[in-house]
Amino acid sequence: MHNQISILLSKEMTEGFRTHRFLIWTIICGFFGILSPLSAYYMSDILALIGSTQSVQLTITAPTYRDAVDQYVKNFTQLGSILVIFLAMGSVAGEKVDGLLQLLVVRPIPCRSILCSKILAMVFTVCSGLGVAVILSSLYAWYLFPGFPVIPFVKSNLLLMLYLVVITVMTISVSAMVEKPVVAGLCSMGLWLLFSMSGSLGGFGEYSFTRLGSEMIRLTQGFSISLKPIVSSLVILIGGSGGALISLNRWEPSQ
Repeated sequence: MHNQISILLSKEMTEGFRTHRFLIWTIICGFFGILSPLSAYYMSDILALIGSTQSVQLTITAPTYRDAVDQYVKNFTQLGSILVIFLAMGSVAGEKVDGLLQLLVVRPIPCRSILCSKILAMVFTVCSGLGVAVILSSLYAWYLFPGFPVIPFVKSNLLLMLYLVVITVMTISVSAMVEKPVVAGLCSMGLWLLFSMSGSLGGFGEYSFTRLGSEMIRLTQGFSISLKPIVSSLVILIGGSGGALISLNRWEPSQ
């Protein structure tokens, strides 16, 4: 089984490079990493310039590293989440359409090996790109904002990594349950929006994995964090993977 996973993982990684999926994600992560501290630092100047052209006087407070971290989190938990869904939605459903999954199943190759290799390859892609963003954002924020807490910020990115991994596994799991990549993308987007809306509420919404972004900001600022969204994240990872495996085992290539 380990040999099968390594071969399939090599296939997935090669495909990720050939389709420029890895390159696209890395470039966008690097862009977010640079843009977040820069936009936070110069936003007051931009708003002041806009106000002067409209003959409006704006009272703007001096930017701090908290603004940079807040912008960083928003970029990844909003635009970054959508991009991850777009990149992962065809992981399984796309191979159902082009017949590649049927070829693998009749070899026979266990569905757990197929699913595991796809998740590992996509998680590697997501984490590698996020690593680039962490380095660039830390360097720019440290230069622009004196006293920027580099170590807490780097540690807090583990929560953001978990956030993106949850979306990755959720999307791949949905992709394994449907027949078309577009359907997988729309369903995953709907689930993400549902979790986001529930996360803005109190009570049970405190368990939504989308709360990880807020917890990341708290950790960077030196506050303690809640374990509730972490627990729900682990539940989604286990439940989503299990559901996808059951769906793949029941899938008939003749369909």
